[in-house]
Amino acid sequence: MEKLSEKIAVWVAPKLEELDCFLVDIKINPAGSKIEVYIDRDTGLQIEMCEQVSRFLELHLDNEPGVPPKYILEVSSPGMDNPFKVERQYLKNIGKTVEVLLTNGVKMEGMLEQYHPDTIVLKQTIPPAKKGQAPSFVEATLNMTDIKYTKKKISF
Repeated sequence: MEKLSEKIAVWVAPKLEELDCFLVDIKINPAGSKIEVYIDRDTGLQIEMCEQVSRFLELHLDNEPGVPPKYILEVSSPGMDNPFKVERQYLKNIGKTVEVLLTNGVKMEGMLEQYHPDTIVLKQTIPPAKKGQAPSFVEATLNMTDIKYTKKKISF
């Protein structure tokens, strides 16, 4: 099914470019009967865009040998609580609060200040030592190889 994932990525590329969207992930169950395509957009993804991509992909999948005749295709956003998979998700979330789990098990939270292919910079808030004092901030530069996952922190 890996080849089907690659084909889907190629097929969907022009449609995503037309809609100013980007591909995050493709998941296909081993039997090929369920195909999940996750897309995103820098300025907010609308359901209509997912529908357009779904209809576009169905045209290709319906004519592709090896795809079961009764497949299920789901096109959606990756969800706010899922880890980032691609560079553009990091870039989209600069200035926003993220949660980072390091490979050593340490969890960190802070504002994503910068993204580079090898590192990210988090601005962390240090609570004031005494009541009435302003909080202070510290920047932490993290190597991507030390990061298990990064995801947007949902605040209410």
